Amino acid sequence: MTCSCIAVDWGSTNRRAWALGPDGRTLAERSDAAGLLAIEGRRFGDSLEAFLQDWLTPGLPVVMAGMVGSRMGWVEVPYLAAPAPLADLAKTLMKAGRIGGSDCWIVPGVSFDGPEQPEVMRGEECQMLGALLRQGRSDGVFLTPGTHSKWVRVADGKLLEFRTYITGELFNLLRQSGTLAQLMTGEGDDEAAFAQGVQATSAGSELLNRLFSARSLALFNRLPGDKIASYVSGMLVGTEMRDALAAWPDLRAGGVTCIGSAGMIARYGACASFLGLKLDGIDNKDVLPPALFWIAQQAGLVSR
Repeated sequence: MTCSCIAVDWGSTNRRAWALGPDGRTLAERSDAAGLLAIEGRRFGDSLEAFLQDWLTPGLPVVMAGMVGSRMGWVEVPYLAAPAPLADLAKTLMKAGRIGGSDCWIVPGVSFDGPEQPEVMRGEECQMLGALLRQGRSDGVFLTPGTHSKWVRVADGKLLEFRTYITGELFNLLRQSGTLAQLMTGEGDDEAAFAQGVQATSAGSELLNRLFSARSLALFNRLPGDKIASYVSGMLVGTEMRDALAAWPDLRAGGVTCIGSAGMIARYGACASFLGLKLDGIDNKDVLPPALFWIAQQAGLVSR
C-alpha cells in the first residue's frame, strides 16, 4: 500500500492507529490495549515500533494525539493556551523520537485558565478540528463524552473555552467497587432506567444524595439489580448536561455536536432529548484521522 502518513491516538488505556494514503483516506487501521499505563519502563518508542512495524518505511511521518503528550507519556508537550486557533496545532508539533527510520510527532493539547478552575485536554482538540473540517465550518459547540467529558466552544476557528466532567471515570469507580457495585447485575443498557436516572437529577437535586437512591431503591425492591447501572449512568450524565446548560444557557438555541462512539452518542442523545437540547452525533473514528492528516500537511510533513 502507498502510505503517506501514520496517525495514532494514544491514550492512557488504549491505542489506535491508521495508515493514511496520499489523499488522507484510511488504508488500514488497528488498535490494542497498550495504553500508556501498560508500557513498562517508559519504553514508548519500542512499543510503538512493534505496534506499527509492518507499516513503517524510512521517512514516513507518524503523527500522534492524546495522553502520549502528557507528563506520564513519551514526551510532555506544552499546552496551547486558549483562546487558541486550532490551526496552530500544526505549528507546535513536538518531535518525540524516531522509530524504524520514521520521525514521531506529538500534537499539543489545549489548556484554559477559566474563572472557576484551570481546564486541560489532550486529543479532543484534534477531534473538534476534524469535525469542523468535515462540516466545512469554523465555529460550534462540541461535546466529547468519555472518561473525562469535554464541553467546548469554538468560534472563527479558535477554541475559546471548555468545561470538563469526570463522568465516565466516576461511573467506572462506582461500578467496580463499593456498595452500589455489589447491587449491580447484568451488562446491558436499560433505556427506561437511564431516563429515570436523568429525571432524578431535576433542578435543585443534590447528586451525592440522589446517588444513594440507587441503593435504597434496590433495598426496597423498587429498582432491579440489572437496571441499577443504567440508572446511575442516567444520573451522572444528567447532572453533567444540566450543569453545562446552566453554565451556557444559550446552548438550547444552537445545539451541540457530540463526537464519540455510537453508544456514547446514543446515551447522550437520549439525555439531550429529555432536557430539550438538540444534539448531532459524529463518530470519533471519522474525524480524528483526517484531522491528524491535515495537521501533518500543514506542518509540511506530508505534501499537499
